[in-house]
Order: sequence, then C-alpha cells, then structure tokens
Amino acid sequence: MTTGERQGAVVAKEAFDLRWGARMVFIDNLLRPVEPLLVLACAGIYAGGRWGAFKFAESMVYLLFRLSLLGMDRGLIWWYGQADAARYRKDLFSALAMVAAASVVGFLVMLVVSRVSLFAVQGLELSWNDLLFLAGSIPLLALSEMVFQTNLNHKEMLGRIIGKNIVLPLVVFGGGLIGHFSGSSLGLPFWFFLGNLANAAVAFFVFAKIHLPAASKPPLPTIPPRALWGFSLPIMGSDLLAGLVGRVDLMLLGALADIRAVEIYNVVMMIGKSLISIRQSFEGILLSAFSREGERTLTAKLRQRMNHTIWMIGNLIGLLFIVLLFWGGPLLGLVNTQYRSGYIGVVVLAFFTYINVFGDLSGVMLQGIGKSRFWMLAQIVGFGVNVGCNIWWIPLWGATGGVLAFCASFLVQGAVCQILLWRGSGMVPWLGAYVRSSGRFCLLLIGIGGLSARFSDGGIRFLVFVLSVAGWAFAFWWSARAFENPSVRLMGGAGSDLPEGTTADR
Repeated sequence: MTTGERQGAVVAKEAFDLRWGARMVFIDNLLRPVEPLLVLACAGIYAGGRWGAFKFAESMVYLLFRLSLLGMDRGLIWWYGQADAARYRKDLFSALAMVAAASVVGFLVMLVVSRVSLFAVQGLELSWNDLLFLAGSIPLLALSEMVFQTNLNHKEMLGRIIGKNIVLPLVVFGGGLIGHFSGSSLGLPFWFFLGNLANAAVAFFVFAKIHLPAASKPPLPTIPPRALWGFSLPIMGSDLLAGLVGRVDLMLLGALADIRAVEIYNVVMMIGKSLISIRQSFEGILLSAFSREGERTLTAKLRQRMNHTIWMIGNLIGLLFIVLLFWGGPLLGLVNTQYRSGYIGVVVLAFFTYINVFGDLSGVMLQGIGKSRFWMLAQIVGFGVNVGCNIWWIPLWGATGGVLAFCASFLVQGAVCQILLWRGSGMVPWLGAYVRSSGRFCLLLIGIGGLSARFSDGGIRFLVFVLSVAGWAFAFWWSARAFENPSVRLMGGAGSDLPEGTTADR
C-alpha cells in the first residue's frame, strides 16, 4: 500500500475518542473485583496442594494460549490504521484461521509435554481428564482474545467486560465453590473449561453482530500480508518471554521449594496483577487510538495523551496500594493463614507496579510506532534479569524471593522500553508537568507508608488509613485541575515542553 492509499484509509476511519475508552475502562475495573474475590475464596478452600496444582497447570495453558495468538491480537489493532476496510476484513478472517490452527497445536503440545514437565514438581497431582480440560481451553482462550481485541477497533468493549469479568470468573470459580460444597467430583479444571466455553460464546456472539452482517459472507482465509507478520511475530516472541518470566518463577519455586510456596506466590501475584490489569485495560485502547491516527511516530499529541493516561493510571494504582499497605496482611490471613506470610511480597509488588506504569506503557507505544522488535528486546533483557534473580533469591526468601525477582525484571524491562522509545521516536517521551506531579505523589505515598509502619494499633491505624485515602484523593483532585482546564498551560511560561498552542485538553 502506498503512502497516499494508507493516508486515505486512515482519513476514512472515525477519529478515536479516549473518553469512550475511559468510560469502558471504568466499567471494566468496577467489575474486576468479582474475579479476585472468587479466586481468594477458592484459594482458601483448595489450599494445601490442589490449588497450587491447578494454578501451576493453568499457567502453562496461558503461556501456550498467548503463543497461539501469533501476536495477531495486537497486530490486527495496529493493522487497522494501515489497511483499507476490505483488506483489513480479509486479513482479520485469515488471522483468525491461523490462530485457530496454532491453538490446536498448543492443545497437543500441552498434552505431550505435561506428562514430563508438570509432574516433576513436588506435590503436584493432576489426572489425565484434568489435563484434557485444561488443554482444551487453549483454543477457546485464543479465539476469544482475538475477537475481544479486534472488536476494540469498532469501539466495542462491553462484550469483553461481560465475558471476561463476569461470565468467566462466575463459571470457573463460582462453579469450583459450588462443586466443593456439593461434594461433586468435578474439579477446577472442568469448571475452567466450561467457563472458557461460556466466555467464547459471548465473544463470538458480539463478533457476529459486528463482522458478519446478513448480506455478506466471510472471505476465504489467505496468508496475511508480510507487513502484518513483520509486526506480529516479534510480539509473539515478546509474549513467549513475558510468559516464561512468570513460569520460571513457578518452576523454580516448585523445584527449590514446594507446591505450597507456589500457592503463596500465586495468591500474591493474583492480587498484584489485579493492579497491573488496570494498566492493561488501557493498552489495547491506546494502541487502537495510535492506529487510527495513522502515524508511525510519537507525535506531540500522542505523547501528551500517553503522559496523561500514565498519570491517571498511576494515581489510581497508588490509591489501591494504600489499601494493601494497611490491610494486605489481614486480608491474606482471612483467605488462609498460610498466605499471611505473603504480605511483604504484596506490598513490594504493588509499589513497583505503581512506579513502573510509565515503563509498561512505553512498551505499548513502542508497538504503536511499529517498533515491535524493540519491545521484544526489552523482554529479552527482563527475562535474563528474572532468571538470575530467581536462582539467587528463591533459596533465600521462598515465594517472596520469586516476587522480588519478578519486580526486578519488569523494572529493568520498563527502563529499557523508555530508552528505546526515546531512541526510536527521536522525541523525549516524558512531559515535565506530569513527571513533577507524579514525583510529588510518590513522595506522598512513601510518607503514608511510613505512617502505616508506625501505627499498628487497630483504631489509630484505621483513622490514619482514612486520613491517608482522603489526603490522596484531595491531592489528585487538586492536581487534576491543571491537566483538565484548557485555559491552563501544562508547563507554563517559555519552558513548556509542548509546542506552541498545545493545551492540556488536546
């Protein structure tokens, strides 16, 4: 496609409005606690080996499912801004067919390698039927994710919210709870398969409404174009490395500790990843917004949009960090007494998730400007740090060592992403007003942490918690006015980092 054709295709597309994305992400995260609460209930009931065995095998399923996507889930979001409507529709169905074939291969690989790798872990017990249910979920996961991601290009996110945040957790973990209390012989792997089947049904119902109008037929699958492959394959490589980071932790914990250490690590990571998921809610939206602009570089407008998004997400994660800081230990103890030892890990993971939001979203912007190979390079560096730190720290601190290794790896990876984004775009990615504001919030958070450590009495601690949340909310409201009022320049004066005429609302 020539430059003129590509620009014509971009102009024909509706401009992307992040306010729609913000509304959808708000609904998404409003419903997101449904899953963690059900997961914690199951983790408490199945503690002692069964929960660890399920989560260990489930992690292998998610690794193979991510690889089955071939990077096409984000590749098609990016491709939407590069191709005309007819070409995009043809490539969409071709990519779906290829992902379906790859996911079947993933199903077979899971069955073959699990007989060796899974049962080498101390204390892990899974039946053959359990493995069939888990492996059979790989095609359902892959195709559902493809559908939900590509629907973002058509400003459709409600199906994803219903499928992934309501239907999937209610069936999987709600079914697991019902099965336990009713004495059913059906274990968590069965409910996992049934939940993914229900989620896939939601995904394809919405997909059919958008992409399969009655008057048209789906095009015959062909090989996607070279440009799409060139963008997507490094994404697949990055998914492999990102997936291995979490799985290396589990494997080394299983080998150097036991399955109960795996359970503690999983509960800690589940809570931490609930914070990470807030940032992930925006990833596809930002990439789709980038695609619709038709740009292949980090413009001043996109840089301002990125900084503002990072600032908002960081402050929301900071607020949730305060909750975990004061009440993380008691909440873990309510699930099961064995999980209370994971409090330090939860606090550390939440704090480093907060300070690394810029690094994480810099990786998304690298993908947006077409530098997916740079993103894979950052993943390679992070993977190396993760393996080294795991081997060093797990024998010393068990599950907490695994969490610390994970934090170290994504901090290094985020730093590399920022450097590569700067180099790849030729533009400093940070804006001074947002950086200074985030720095002040970070200092406030550290001060609140000091207060939390100082006051251990229940009544006084609760009062300090309420005052901390109120202070954080007030500081956010006060700072947000400068970024939302179009009459206020972000930087002010001649030292502005933005070009002349750029205001906070653009």
